[in-house]
Amino acid sequence: MRARLSAICVAGLLTTACATTSELQPTAQEAALAADLQSRTIVPATADERAAIENQDLLTQAAFWAEAHQMNPGDRQAAFKLSDVLRTLNNFERAAEVARQSLALYPEDGPLLSAYGMALTGMGQGQSAIEPLSRAQRSDPQNWHLANALGVALEQTGRADRARLQFEQALILSGGEATVLNNLALSHMLAGDPERAESLLRRASDLNEAGPEVRQNLALALALQGRFDEAEGHALLDVTPEMAEASLAYIRDLMSSGRSYDRLRDMERQGLR
Repeated sequence: MRARLSAICVAGLLTTACATTSELQPTAQEAALAADLQSRTIVPATADERAAIENQDLLTQAAFWAEAHQMNPGDRQAAFKLSDVLRTLNNFERAAEVARQSLALYPEDGPLLSAYGMALTGMGQGQSAIEPLSRAQRSDPQNWHLANALGVALEQTGRADRARLQFEQALILSGGEATVLNNLALSHMLAGDPERAESLLRRASDLNEAGPEVRQNLALALALQGRFDEAEGHALLDVTPEMAEASLAYIRDLMSSGRSYDRLRDMERQGLR
């Protein structure tokens, strides 16, 4: 791939993506890479290059789309792709900023509304995310990612009943995605129903795409029912014995307090995705 990114943008990508040098000093490695890229000819990316970049690693994709966005802030595809990849890299604040700026030019663009709303939920700003996600969903009602993201936003704002309706819709649209099952299970768990959460998490854990968060949440659901030996067996699949014991000790402490589910809600709402 022809490198075309400016020095400042490469140096700041992972934290602020094109922040000024007064805000963030680049590392020696970043500075060397930026100097090398700056010395090369800057040319627009072709359609073939844009298609091929999808097969590259996330950092390469981020650099590619950041450069395309910097060259032409009105490039809708570049703005969406950059916001999306930054969100995947957990740089939610910059992802939201990129999408918000592009929405000033394309206020009804569904993908940009989706990118903005999902970045906001990543920051825990569910209340702000509801409006753009709802607008995006109206333009693409069969998109399970949007139903799932709106469920996360509603859960973050304490509207659990409405959140579960969105998760259930996402479950139907997705054909039973592990991520959606996990979110629906967490919502039931936060509502004080670990038995229902266990059932959903067992379904999710049987799927090939299930990640470690599914198994850890299953362990949590079992522990909340007092089944600590069984919970430890699931927890040990992904963490060390010391980490598993620390987690179970924390849950025991939660259960001994009078406000266990209030504390659990504060801890787990950020685990929705």
